[in-house]
Amino acid sequence: MSLLISIHQLIEENASHTANDLENKRIQRLINYPPNGGLTESEKTELSKLTINPTLKSALRKILASNTADCFFSLLNIIDGTADPTVEYGEWSEVMLVDHEEEHDMESMLHDDFYGTYWDWKEERTHPGWELDL
Repeated sequence: MSLLISIHQLIEENASHTANDLENKRIQRLINYPPNGGLTESEKTELSKLTINPTLKSALRKILASNTADCFFSLLNIIDGTADPTVEYGEWSEVMLVDHEEEHDMESMLHDDFYGTYWDWKEERTHPGWELDL
């Protein structure tokens, strides 16, 4: 339960931080994904034109939180074995989350590997006609 509750907290906090950054024109803080991500000058200009009122800020938080929750839900389905990854590197043998015990030394942590695997994903995906990275 602690993991799931923490995920919900992170979703809410991050959606709120991003909405606050948009409201306060902190455009440079909006992008940390993918690893070489960023906004073009024209994208920055358009974002800086947004006038964020309380209703729009509320809607943005909801949209950002919903999108993030969808990603976590899909990930948890893969971990639970109720879905398979859509991009495979070799044979998929499933994963399992277990309570960490002191005698288990973890060589690789999922969160440590997450951003680096973006490049693997980019090579495998069908190009959507737009870019997240620069």
